[in-house]
Amino acid sequence: MISLLPSISEQITLVERALRDVARGAAHQPPKVPLDLGGGAPFAHAMPAAIDGLGGRVAGAKWISGGGGAPIGGVVLVERPGASGLRGIVAAAALTAARTAAVSGAGLRVAPPTTDRARAGGALSAAIIGGGVQAVTHRAVLQLLAPGAPVAFYSHRAASELPLLPGDRVASSIDDALNGADIIVTAVAFDTAPREITLDAIIPGATLLVIDYAATISGALVEALRARGAVRVITDSAAQFDATRAAGKLGSALTGAWPAADAQIGELLGSAAPSGAVTTLVNHLGISACDLVLADAILTAAEERGVGTLLPR
Repeated sequence: MISLLPSISEQITLVERALRDVARGAAHQPPKVPLDLGGGAPFAHAMPAAIDGLGGRVAGAKWISGGGGAPIGGVVLVERPGASGLRGIVAAAALTAARTAAVSGAGLRVAPPTTDRARAGGALSAAIIGGGVQAVTHRAVLQLLAPGAPVAFYSHRAASELPLLPGDRVASSIDDALNGADIIVTAVAFDTAPREITLDAIIPGATLLVIDYAATISGALVEALRARGAVRVITDSAAQFDATRAAGKLGSALTGAWPAADAQIGELLGSAAPSGAVTTLVNHLGISACDLVLADAILTAAEERGVGTLLPR
């Protein structure tokens, strides 16, 4: 299935179109529906959406489950309303990894770092916290959007398991990885124990691509960053972000809760970057509108190449 995905640049462009439609209300994107499977059980989410794809309106839903020691997997159902009904079924695991990194790419495009070094046109550096599949897809996005920027990885995985490129390194601590990074990706497992992060390890004007809810960047750290200087929070869907905050999945009164988002990525496409150093936290939670446009592109490629399994109707 990975071979059927469009290029990373095209993936980012597709999700940008989806995010713009979500922001202006042209897509029907209700918040995901989490199912209660009992204490300590893996999560399960049903995620419906309807949006315009490259070939017209598409509708469908993503079913994703995992966590709690179980692998993450699921399917995306794609339908062409008023046409042929159910168009196809796409496996969700690899698609989710690609979509997440593509949305991070869209976030980085609308919110590039505004550190002193970035505004002076200097060479950038980056950090990735976590070493799973999201580290792989995000390293590829960084290679495209910040070519030549070395990445410091912090993960419990061995160096041989990390997507290291020439110039990259394995950091000895989370602060060591973050220190001086213009771009930061946080992609740890949701059940990872919180780690202490020194405020000064995050330089003013850095862009943080937060894809692990509040597992790495706590609400208390966000407030500390705000107390230090200018900070903005942007997300993929304000409705999803608010629903996740209300469910207590973005921190609590005990650990500090994330504030409401200042803007959606789709609202900022085409806008100018801040003139000064503004630390930007792009906390995107995953919306099926973006999964659908990529799944639709995969099905188009499968039809053109004559691959996949044709199911009887």
